[in-house]
Amino acid sequence: MSRQFFLDLAASGKRVPVATHLVLHESPDPEAVLVDGKRLAAVMTETAYRFGSPMALPVMDLTLEKELLLSALGLGGSDHAKFHFDEMPAAGAAAILEKGLDPSSLPRIKANLEALSAIASEGRLLPVGMSIGPFSLLTKLVSDPITGIFMAGSGVGPDEDEEVARLTALLALAEAVIASCIRAQTEAGAKAVFVCEPAANKVYFSPKQMAEGSSVFRDFVIEPNLRLKRVLDEAGADLIFHDCGELVPEMVASFAALEPVMISLGSPVKLWEMESYIPKDVVIYGNLPTKKFYSDEEVPLEEVEGMADEIAAKLAATGHPFVIGSECDVLSMPGYEKAIMGKVARFCGCKVGCH
Repeated sequence: MSRQFFLDLAASGKRVPVATHLVLHESPDPEAVLVDGKRLAAVMTETAYRFGSPMALPVMDLTLEKELLLSALGLGGSDHAKFHFDEMPAAGAAAILEKGLDPSSLPRIKANLEALSAIASEGRLLPVGMSIGPFSLLTKLVSDPITGIFMAGSGVGPDEDEEVARLTALLALAEAVIASCIRAQTEAGAKAVFVCEPAANKVYFSPKQMAEGSSVFRDFVIEPNLRLKRVLDEAGADLIFHDCGELVPEMVASFAALEPVMISLGSPVKLWEMESYIPKDVVIYGNLPTKKFYSDEEVPLEEVEGMADEIAAKLAATGHPFVIGSECDVLSMPGYEKAIMGKVARFCGCKVGCH
């Protein structure tokens, strides 16, 4: 693909939410759809058409790579979400992942791959893959990543501290699993991949340490993602980089160095204040606070259009290409999908539903 596709999307003025999860939950059996590639492709296609988007996006579920990793290593039992590595991973873990990892062995991933393949075969929409980022996956593998990251930021190396060594080893495993999943998606037909690093933010990384010259952010976030960018380049696919956390300018500038076609930032970031750290050929995407759309007190329906218009006006004044969209997929508030969809439709310019 070419950057021009995303620059043209920005120039079109379309508002494009990440809303596959919302359309999925209009189905009476959403869980069944998630493991049925044909039906999932239909939901992805319907979401794109409903909002006039040229992109077909999977559900933004960032739990799949952890489940795949633990399943491959025979860990976690039936509750992968709660499993954490309290010790160093087994010495042969990397070899197991290198030799025997099959992303399609996980039914959810298999369905995603089948859906991407079906959409690619139709040729009407841009098939976009989805992946958690290496650092964000790392934070799901340990109970307390903050202490070790701070120590690494203080200059403590993996040969000096067991915690830093464990984080370093697990980061390598996380990157290996993600690279395998990204390759599987591009082989299935994905022409771009949404790589999501929501944990790469001020909660885990000290801006003070970064300002003092620490390489910890580059070591744990940027370098692994640069290697994933090379995986995408080899496949002829584009990087869409997403981070919905609270960020400092140095972090945003580092993301821009990954050369994504689009950077998606969350509502803690004022896009117009960060645009100068992003090259003009990288589209800025975001960032209505859709995580709060479930609440009429937090975000009243009648205020949604004004919030979107304010972001659009301030970004337009900078001359930077942008697409107004959602902060990220909204899958954290079960039972509120209809209310959230109403607000998403409103900021996209629809009173009831977009078609």
